[in-house]
Amino acid sequence: MSDIATLFATDPLSLTKDNIGEIVKYYRERRAQFNLGDKTAGATKKMAGPKITDVNELLGLVKGDKLG
Repeated sequence: MSDIATLFATDPLSLTKDNIGEIVKYYRERRAQFNLGDKTAGATKKMAGPKITDVNELLGLVKGDKLG
């Protein structure tokens, strides 16, 4: 078991300031790595769909009429 897992497995009320400092240090390092990561992760493509310029066209889509 790693040091951080051991710290999380212990009772939080029994942790010392040094133990809490180690946890904070661990998460600060991980946050820095996360911020350096892939910026396009989770980005979605824009959906291509019919451009609706009229309210009647929108009503036609809702009713199930085909746009021509």
